[in-house]
Amino acid sequence: MSVFLVAYIKRRTRQVDKALNIELEEGIMKKIIMALAVALAVTVSAVAQSSSSSTPIWNHGDNVSELSYQSVPIYKIMQTKDAYIVFYLGHGMKVESQVIPKDWAKRGEDKKLYFRHKAPGLESSMTVFYRGGSFDHVILTVEPNPMDPLWAVAPHGTKVDTNIDSLNIKF
Repeated sequence: MSVFLVAYIKRRTRQVDKALNIELEEGIMKKIIMALAVALAVTVSAVAQSSSSSTPIWNHGDNVSELSYQSVPIYKIMQTKDAYIVFYLGHGMKVESQVIPKDWAKRGEDKKLYFRHKAPGLESSMTVFYRGGSFDHVILTVEPNPMDPLWAVAPHGTKVDTNIDSLNIKF
C-alpha cells in the first residue's frame, strides 16, 4: 500500500510543479517524499507510545475485586451420610476427587456450599471461589434430580474425613 501512496504523491507533486512552473530534479523529490514518510512514521509511533499506560485498562483502582474463582467439569457426585464426594476433571485430563461436607450447605455465616440449577444443554460444574487467595465457598452447578446419572450413592462402608475447613482443588 505504501508503494501506491508514494506513486500518488509523486504524481501530485509533478502536477503542482507543472502548475507553478517549478522544475525539481528527480533525486530531490525522492528525498522530500522519504523525509515525509519517515516523519509520519516517527509521529505515529510517538503517539502510540504516549497513549499506553502501565496499568491494565480494567484496573481503575476502585473496581478490583479480591474475589477470584476457578471452574471444573463434574463427572460424578457420590453421597455418603455426611459428605459429597465430587469427581471432577483435574489437570492433564485426570479424574480427581474432592470431599465436601454436607454441613457446609447449612444456613448461617459459615455456609460454604451452594447449589445452582444447571441450565439445559450445559455440563455440570464445580466453581471454587477464593477471597484474597484463600478458600471462600464452592458452588455446584448440577441437575437437582437425584435420578440424574450424575448422582450416585457411595458404597456401603465408605468412610470420608469431613473435618476440613477448605478445599484443596487440583486444577
